[in-house]
Amino acid sequence: MDPVDRIIAANSPDHARHLLIVDAPGLADEGTARAGRVSVWCDDIRDRALVADELLIPRLDAAALADVDLVWMRLPSALGGLDEYAELVAAFAVPEVQLVAGGREKHLSRSMNSALARHFSSVAASLGQQKSRALLASGPSRAGHLSWPKHKRLDIGGEQIDLWWHGATFAAGRVDDGTRLLIDHLDRVADADRYLDLGCGSGLLAALLTRTHPDSTVAAVDASWAAVDATRRTAGAAVEAHWASGLDAFDDQSIDVIVCNPPFHRGAAKDSAPALTLFAEASRTLGPGGEFWCVFNSHLPWKSRLSQLIGPTTLITQNRGYTLTRSLHQ
Repeated sequence: MDPVDRIIAANSPDHARHLLIVDAPGLADEGTARAGRVSVWCDDIRDRALVADELLIPRLDAAALADVDLVWMRLPSALGGLDEYAELVAAFAVPEVQLVAGGREKHLSRSMNSALARHFSSVAASLGQQKSRALLASGPSRAGHLSWPKHKRLDIGGEQIDLWWHGATFAAGRVDDGTRLLIDHLDRVADADRYLDLGCGSGLLAALLTRTHPDSTVAAVDASWAAVDATRRTAGAAVEAHWASGLDAFDDQSIDVIVCNPPFHRGAAKDSAPALTLFAEASRTLGPGGEFWCVFNSHLPWKSRLSQLIGPTTLITQNRGYTLTRSLHQ
């Protein structure tokens, strides 16, 4: 058990009737030893793969939380993610519920205490251990309505988009600079039959593709449930949204154009491996002459990797923060 999981377990009651584990797959075995019933929710589908199927719940909602009296949670990297989880637990778990959320001390902030205090009357921090600490919350306040997911109307390139997002959705409620750079050049993307928004986030690119290419098929993929649900809301039924860590759902040479603002981190840890794996899978699914449009942080040496993995790669534009490239599949 890693230090964060250990401090969560150490600051919890010895037994619970119904334990909910959130984004902490490593605690599943410990949970089954302590609780009469265990339910596990992971936003990242790669984390779900680490948990026995019989413990997984299909969504985090009122039915899943109805009799939960203890929650174990890894603190989300996004403050909005913590706020949304806390709101759901406070609204639907039993009144005596206790929430124990752990994280590395270097990633904790006073804002996390404040987020929990919006939904619980008592919030305290544990003693630190192995550079980790837990936040303890109890006394849920029953909100009159849920504030998540959120949405707002945006004018993007002359298109009115109703943008939706969850607390854990990338760039929640805003157009990040990388996506904006890709949007500014979306009119240069080839007219094609089948498009894919890879790493779709809130679904903004997928939504714009359906508007500019109404007779084409648009699909979207993300490893985060929060992203996929947001995409379904933002882009609507016109987009095939897939909760997946890869492209297993797509046949070889079945896609004409892929647009991608890939991850270079997982949680709080920087990690290029997921993006490079996506590039290799994109190569498999692109047809001959297919286009791969990618925006990424300018300090990353990905242009050469894209040439190796997909095909000849052209620099479209670059600024101090981001680089936009187009690769042609061979």
